[in-house]
Amino acid sequence: MEPKPQLGRIRYINVLPIYYAIDQGWVDNGFELVSGTPAELNRHMQQRRLQVSAISSYEYGRHSQDYLLLPQLAIATRGDVGSVLFFSRLPFHRLSGKEVLLSAGSATSAALVKIVLTELYGARPLYRVGPVTDRFMDGCYGMLAIGDEALRLKARGCYPYFLDLGRAWHELTNLPFVFGVWATRRDYFAQQPETVHYLHRTLLAAKALGMKSMPEICRQAATAVPMPSEALAAYFQLLNYELDAGQQEGLEAFFRYLYKYGDYPKLPHLEFI
Repeated sequence: MEPKPQLGRIRYINVLPIYYAIDQGWVDNGFELVSGTPAELNRHMQQRRLQVSAISSYEYGRHSQDYLLLPQLAIATRGDVGSVLFFSRLPFHRLSGKEVLLSAGSATSAALVKIVLTELYGARPLYRVGPVTDRFMDGCYGMLAIGDEALRLKARGCYPYFLDLGRAWHELTNLPFVFGVWATRRDYFAQQPETVHYLHRTLLAAKALGMKSMPEICRQAATAVPMPSEALAAYFQLLNYELDAGQQEGLEAFFRYLYKYGDYPKLPHLEFI
């Protein structure tokens, strides 16, 4: 018997509009879900332990020669994102030379905070990567939190300064920001194109059903983060799950900054199945 294909899933509530219908059994489930943080899924794809997955935008750009994008699927925003937040003890322009902590969960968000602090505030902190907790570590003046941990920290309201990175990017570029995409490995698509197209069709069908089920999704999300359903509904309204021309333009602008800063040896291009 052929093993089921595996499909990577980000372990945060922000993807519930994509996966809720799959969880409920409303679409065909001829595959196995593998959950992880964006960084974990990136690693699984690079190590060929996954062949189709949600991955960070940074990972796609860094290894675009290995991947093809799945159309019409992304985690994007135009303005506030709500769950990618930078908290600080000091005004942002005073962070140069100060140590700040970056969540290990997302290479995209870590790259974005560096762009925003440099371009908007002229700040060049000392960055280190580590686990995010509910308080600043000794000697640490700033902290990047993503996903459910960011929502929980914001709900506590105990930090003097915080920056929504989706809003900051929009102020800088007037473009949407794409935090995550869905992709397949090129070598796998060459061998199993029908499997990839099947997974893509399933994700699109699940997204369509999920977008019609937001009250139920908000009730489920409230079991994971300490927010009322009304606040969660407002949060999900900030997010966009398309990868249309506007999102693609924002993604390419992000790649240009990373190329400018030397994160990428060459400028990547978007290629789809």
